[in-house]
Amino acid sequence: MYTEAELQVLATLKGDSSISELADDLNRSVNYTSELVQRVETKGLVNTHRSGKTKRIQRSDAKAVELFDTFVQQYSHIPFPELLDGATLRVLYYLDSPRSATDLADLVGVHRSTVHRALSPLQDRGIIYKSDGQYVINDEFKGLVGLAQEFAHLRNRTRIAEYVDSHTILWESPDEFLVQTDDVIESDAFVTTGPERFQAFGLPLLARQRRYYLYSPSKDDISAAELCCHMLVIDDGTRTRSYCLLLLKSEEVDRGKVLSLAETYDVSTIVSDLLSYLDTEGEERADRLPTWSEFRELADEYGVAI
Repeated sequence: MYTEAELQVLATLKGDSSISELADDLNRSVNYTSELVQRVETKGLVNTHRSGKTKRIQRSDAKAVELFDTFVQQYSHIPFPELLDGATLRVLYYLDSPRSATDLADLVGVHRSTVHRALSPLQDRGIIYKSDGQYVINDEFKGLVGLAQEFAHLRNRTRIAEYVDSHTILWESPDEFLVQTDDVIESDAFVTTGPERFQAFGLPLLARQRRYYLYSPSKDDISAAELCCHMLVIDDGTRTRSYCLLLLKSEEVDRGKVLSLAETYDVSTIVSDLLSYLDTEGEERADRLPTWSEFRELADEYGVAI
């Protein structure tokens, strides 16, 4: 998410500084510091402006920066830039409740050994501890979870801001986010999802003016299970649930896969209701689901055999 050097800029920066002043404070060359400042500005940590011929640097007003400053000032004896670099922030993001190394590794998408390496320095300083095989964050430092989440949010905001001026992030993780915008995004890292994506599964929907994208550097397509979860994040109303039922039925989506994804997108209850509805042919019908006869009519309209 952020490197030690990038976080060290925040820990070292004194108000409004020039590149040369910051270089002296960091004990680095001016050229290196200039490149470093360019990186942290791109990531939303600082802002720069010109004063005559001199480029000057200030902290950004992002909440993540404010939280980081609070920890650095309150615990000046703790080298937070060193402790929070690499995978550590990504692991802390999910430590809002006690979790095992296996659970954290699955959530972050890394090996268990990476989790242990990331958290070991924090454990040595008493910031976290282990209880019954699970990592737990000390009450005094629980704010670090919020800090990690704000850093991830800031990073995601800067990623989308490269392409559009107006947007709303609907769901996010340290590595991916679901975004709504009125603009077309032309980038391999942004994959089209939402109503427009139903066309790929033979279910053409009337797309709205708004567009929806999943930012994910590792994906170039959206599965039916993912699309179902995305739609429920976008809008979990009756119409959306009906179309998700069509999608699940027409594509015969793997039950385990869609339930696992539903946990990721925090729509587990709704997806379970949809699956129960299909399993019982509408006998188990939760709120905002059509009657079975209404669903049959919709399925006939789209040529989906039920």
